[in-house]
Amino acid sequence: MGVELIKSMTYRNNKVYTRQCSSNVTPRLFYSMERVGLSNMYQKLGEHEFEKWFYIHSLMQGNYKIVEGSNKILKRLSYIVSLLYSDKKYIQLCNQNDKAYEKLIQAKTEQEKKLASKEHQKTKEAMENYMSDFYDDHIARIKSYTLERSR
Repeated sequence: MGVELIKSMTYRNNKVYTRQCSSNVTPRLFYSMERVGLSNMYQKLGEHEFEKWFYIHSLMQGNYKIVEGSNKILKRLSYIVSLLYSDKKYIQLCNQNDKAYEKLIQAKTEQEKKLASKEHQKTKEAMENYMSDFYDDHIARIKSYTLERSR
């Protein structure tokens, strides 16, 4: 199964355009086009919330991989992803989620499956909440740093 390699993401007229290609295809030609599904999420959420959603649900789940030479938006998201991967609290939450998933797989009775499913859902939500807060904190830091440098 391939991963989408993404080189740029831009917003024009309330639509999301990307330059991307599949990792399964050679030669790798990055085509620019509107991504309707991403545009719908962008229109529904707004720019800040869309970028947070894209970071949590696309980048962190491995659906997209940012390649070298990406644009400013993707560089910012890639920077936050790299910080998150080395964050101790995030690693701890990932380990808890993996253990909960392992329990779910090994459950034999319906009762065990229900309990394990609830635990897995709870750890997954905790991870998503942490990723969301982590994103907000680092975007605020980036904006404050940018403001300080512009003075």
